[in-house]
This record gives sequence, C-alpha cells and structure tokens, in this order.
Amino acid sequence: MNTLETFNEIAMTLENPYLDDWKKKGGSVVGYACIAFPREIAEAGNVLPFRLRGAGNADTSTADSYLSRYNCSVCRSCLELILKNKYEFLDGYIRVRGCDHWMGTFDEILHAKKPEFMHYFKVPHLVNKDTLSFFESEMRKLKEVLEKQFKVEIGEDDVVEQIKLQDKINKTLKKFYRKRFSSKPELNGSDAIAVIVSKDSLPSAVFYSLLLEAMKEKRDIDYRARVLLSGCPMDEIQLIREMERVGALIVSETTCFGAGSFWNMTEYDGGDAYEFLARKYLENLRVCARMFGEYEFRKNFVKRMAEEARVDGVILQHNKFCDLFGIENAKLRMDLEKEGIPVLVLEKEYASMADLGRIKTRIQAFIERLGK
Repeated sequence: MNTLETFNEIAMTLENPYLDDWKKKGGSVVGYACIAFPREIAEAGNVLPFRLRGAGNADTSTADSYLSRYNCSVCRSCLELILKNKYEFLDGYIRVRGCDHWMGTFDEILHAKKPEFMHYFKVPHLVNKDTLSFFESEMRKLKEVLEKQFKVEIGEDDVVEQIKLQDKINKTLKKFYRKRFSSKPELNGSDAIAVIVSKDSLPSAVFYSLLLEAMKEKRDIDYRARVLLSGCPMDEIQLIREMERVGALIVSETTCFGAGSFWNMTEYDGGDAYEFLARKYLENLRVCARMFGEYEFRKNFVKRMAEEARVDGVILQHNKFCDLFGIENAKLRMDLEKEGIPVLVLEKEYASMADLGRIKTRIQAFIERLGK
C-alpha cells in the first residue's frame, strides 16, 4: 500500500495503528472539534489532539433523541459515534468554542457520557488587541489544565519545538497541495482532504514522516472541470470521490478540513510561544464564518486560491441547518458571480448516500454550465 492509500484509509476510519501505538507508549488522547485548538501545547505534554469527525457515518438515530434534527448532521453523526462507544479511545475532551451546534453537542456528551475530563477552551469571535490578549491567557490556562489532568510538565522549550515542527508541516503541505495546481494535476482532491483529516488523527511527527513519503507519489488524473470547494467542514472522502468521478476535480479548497486549516497560518518569529500561538490560531480562524466581520477575508481567500489553482468554477457547500455557512454562501455566490466566477451552491446532509444521485446530477449540470 502506498502512502496516499494509507492516508485515505486513516481518514475513513477512527482508530489507526499509530494512534494505538501512541496509547501503548503511555500517551493520552483528547477529542476536539475546531481548528482553533493549539495542538502544539498538547503534544508538548504527550497529549494527542484527535479531531472529532463522523467518519462517513450517516446514522443519527440515537443522537436524534439528544439533539433535534434541526441541528447540523455532522454534530449529530459525531454524537452518534460517541454514544455508541466508537470514541472510547479518548481520555477526555477539549470543548473548543466553535459554533452553537458544536456547543450543544458537547452539552449532550457531558450529559450522556459524563466524561472524566472536559475543558472549555474559550475562543473570541473578533481579532484585535484585546481578544488576542484574552486568547493568550486561554492558551496558558490550557497548558495548566493539561498538566494537572494528565500529570505532565509542558515546558516552553517543548512547545517551541512543536511550533517549529508545525511550521515544517505547513510548508510541506503547501508544496503537496500545489501538486494539484498545475495543468496536469498529480493528486485528486479526495487525496488532499484525506491527508488533512489524517493530520488531525495522528501524532505530528508521524504525520510529517508520512507526508514526506506522499510527496514522492502521484496519480494519473482524468477530469472535465477544475473546481474549488468551499463552505463548512467536509471530511466526506467517499462523497468527494463521487464528485470527482463525474468529472469535477477538486484542485483547491478553503474548508477547515482542507487548506483553510493551515494556509494562512503565521510562521514562528522567535517571540513568546503563547503570544505567538494566540495570534497564529485566532488570525487563521478567520477562514470560519463564526468569525464576525471577516467576510472580506474569506471572500478574498476563495478568490486567491481560485486564481492560483486556475479553477473553472467554485462549489459552495454546507450541511442542512448550518446557519453560518448557509447564510454566508448565499452572499458569497452573488459576489463571486459578479466577478465572473461561476458558482454552485450545494446544500446536503452529512454522509447521506441516499442524496448522492441528486448531488451528482447537480454537479454534472454545473460542469455542462462551465462548458466542459
């Protein structure tokens, strides 16, 4: 099995051999759900952050008795897996202040599972001097909480070492992603997104080693149209494969299970580690619609990535009842089309293969609209 296939396998399951090895060696694992979480602090204390995801699970029958069906289906899918003990490898949760749907999900995790450890990591909605100062204090508090809960010491030198490793990873990821930008792409979009999903499921040192191997690999790609994917978090590898099978090659994306999770991150400048992490993560979080007043940043990010990847059109997707991206996608479609960029807005349910026929038909029609 080549490394790209390894990444795809990791991305479509929850537990993996590297995670098992981490646990056997005495490491702890915490679940989180938002890219605002600073993994450098956790890994410096031998605590592995594992990003919660539905892993393609469409069944929410149990979760629906806790969260109404008016909640995002990604959250309900994750809650279903947690209620069915699929996340028993976790030693606790970091409740990162993301969207309201995730906050409700963590409420139900606390109510139904009563985990031994759940820390509320507060994240501002604005980026300014005051919020950066507050977020820095949250970073330092997180360090103290992890030290106390898992009986570890997190030294600043260890945090800086992890920061430098993340810088190496981000630089390499940009090179890896640009393998799709050329006129002859060497990767599928499903491969690129599988890499990011795996990144959030592996120790960083292991991920970096695998990423360097994946840099040497390439695929023979056949496609009709080059498309950028934007909108809400999307880890549905199988759905992305189906989109590409009908000819829409995802050559770039701005989602937080894609380039949005790392592309705009600041490189370490040698200053105070916690002040730097506050700035790095809060400024990067502007890719998310939960950040007030940052619409222009997100629009320009889409335009910049679309230009660099030379796309034919943009797909703005969101899950049903995702208020943040559902509203923003409507405005973004109008603004992009005013600038001559064709757009398809796609509302869906998470991992619903019953909806696949409709989605494929809409994408095929969009490709024809693009004249491809």
